[in-house]
Amino acid sequence: MKIKRIVSIILVVLMLALCVPASFAEKVASDANEKAMLGLLDRVWKELDAVEADSLSMNAAKNDVASAVRIAALSNELVDEGSVSAVRNGGFTFRVNGMLCNYNYTSRNEKHTPAVDEALLEDIAGTIGEKNGSTDMDVLLIGPFYGQDANFTNQYRNEASSIAEATGGSYTVLSTSNATGPNIAAAFPDAGIVLMDSHGADGYLALTTNEGITSEDYQNGWASSSGSNSAYIDGRYIEHHAPRELPNSIVWMAMCEGMIRSNHGETGAALIRAGAGCVYGYSQTVTFGGEYRYETHFWNNMKYNDTTVAEAFNAMTAELGNYDPLMSTPNGAAYPVIMSPVDPYPSNPDSHQTVHCDWQLFGAEVEPVELESYSLAPESIDIHVGTSSAVRFSRVPENANNYDLTWHSENEAVAAVIGNDNVVRITGVELGTTRVYCDVAVNGSNIGRAYCDVNIIPLPPISEVLNVQGGSLEFTSTQQPWQSVLIDGRLAAKSGNKGVNNSTSTLRLVLDMEAGETLTFDWKVSSENYDKLGFYANNQLQGSQIFGAPDWETIVYTAPSTGSYTFEWRYKKDASVHALDDCGYVDNVSYSGDAQSATPGDVDGTGDITVADALMILRSAMGLVELTPAQQMLADMNASGAIEVSDALTVLRTAMGLN
Repeated sequence: MKIKRIVSIILVVLMLALCVPASFAEKVASDANEKAMLGLLDRVWKELDAVEADSLSMNAAKNDVASAVRIAALSNELVDEGSVSAVRNGGFTFRVNGMLCNYNYTSRNEKHTPAVDEALLEDIAGTIGEKNGSTDMDVLLIGPFYGQDANFTNQYRNEASSIAEATGGSYTVLSTSNATGPNIAAAFPDAGIVLMDSHGADGYLALTTNEGITSEDYQNGWASSSGSNSAYIDGRYIEHHAPRELPNSIVWMAMCEGMIRSNHGETGAALIRAGAGCVYGYSQTVTFGGEYRYETHFWNNMKYNDTTVAEAFNAMTAELGNYDPLMSTPNGAAYPVIMSPVDPYPSNPDSHQTVHCDWQLFGAEVEPVELESYSLAPESIDIHVGTSSAVRFSRVPENANNYDLTWHSENEAVAAVIGNDNVVRITGVELGTTRVYCDVAVNGSNIGRAYCDVNIIPLPPISEVLNVQGGSLEFTSTQQPWQSVLIDGRLAAKSGNKGVNNSTSTLRLVLDMEAGETLTFDWKVSSENYDKLGFYANNQLQGSQIFGAPDWETIVYTAPSTGSYTFEWRYKKDASVHALDDCGYVDNVSYSGDAQSATPGDVDGTGDITVADALMILRSAMGLVELTPAQQMLADMNASGAIEVSDALTVLRTAMGLN
């Protein structure tokens, strides 16, 4: 009797299941899968949080704490194999079932003292004049740490309120637990000015809550899990979740590392793709006091002096310096960086930038200055496919303002254009020649047209893009060949078997090496977890294959004995599933033997020792640029094992004929 009853219950359950609509059943399954995925993150972070707490209780140093947490991640069976990056500045990234995670000691444990020079702020504020007419620009302030971290003062609440008063717009703040990812994305399109006042890391905005962020966001890298109850988001999260296109807004990221080199300006690029007109951020960790000085100077110029972004930026850095005013040296200092449709991410964000952005808070009423003559500078330009270059509208007199420009490409399939009043950025789309021009109008009537001849040329062959400057290595790639590509602001080589199941794309280099010589290269991959990039020497895998979405990493191979070596980079794909870019990347390949046959001091590989070589060595000694291992050997003139100012002086004297 009991068995019959159980059978009856099972039959009823099965019949009910058959009656459930498929969409409802799919939703239930999807919700269950989402809960399980996010549960994996919680399980991993619970263990990592405990390891961090133990290390902190023993007063371990920052990198020691981060290293202990990294070891725990490496040994955790739920963490994807090969996804754990090296520790950099007290932080590292890893993935859990494809979901991006970011451990950052600074944002979790360090509280920066504001150290504000009130007298200086008063001096800067003293430049305020009468405000001009309203533009009704609404202001959004994103402050996840207000009320939770005492170091976040009312500085930006007051600034947001002041900007709104100057423009006649409204002022909205999303703080503490209200600053969720979905709330931020929903509010972004309603604001002409967005201020992000928060901790940050690797180009991501730190949130105090992970509410509403999905496993898909983590897998795409738009968001990064940073603990059991918190997360980071970047510009791609806004780009993909905002309900509509952003207005021609300005975004001020008052946060650390918003424009850091490792993130390659992804947040700024995504926000501009989404419609923003200008994005401001920092290349490194910025002090509260230094950021407050920059903010006060910049926004006073924008509000009361009717400047463009370029004018305000130039005045700010001229007055306060090119890097964080509270840092005594440029080494490791935060540099302000502007991105806009005409200001791409700089090749070196840790340096002073030339800004072109003409975005204005509102236009001042000025006396018209008539245009006498004009042209484009340069009047002809060569651009590689996929790269961009700027062309300016050159006018006489230079302060002429009574005109309007409209930019065009005669063939947008060859060259695309994005322009503001005085600068156009031309991007090569495909091989060919065309012309870019601007129509010039005065008082609504066209008075003429200025042209620039554009020649779109192919990307260099893979051997050229793979070699470091001055390198002469020859690479081959036949079946599913590797290709030249522009990625992360650099020219590199990528594998050629995207989307091809059960395939391998191989890049090959053959070298005769002496024992102890080295081969150095950068690599990264963008793939699902079962498609992998490996490095092989004489058909033997070196280290581990990489997969997922790690950042660029430098690898050094040392020849164990004298002989011939065949090196291969192989991107192997399995029988199904394609994700992310679905390829591997390699760049900056250098062989130490190249340096041995070169002239000591000839760092740039021109064949002559010049002042330019001395300047490169000096900038390396000051920490402003990084030399490749081959270049370091050529730069170390006194064989001390380090690049020093004395090396630069030796090369300078040689270039001047004094040695």
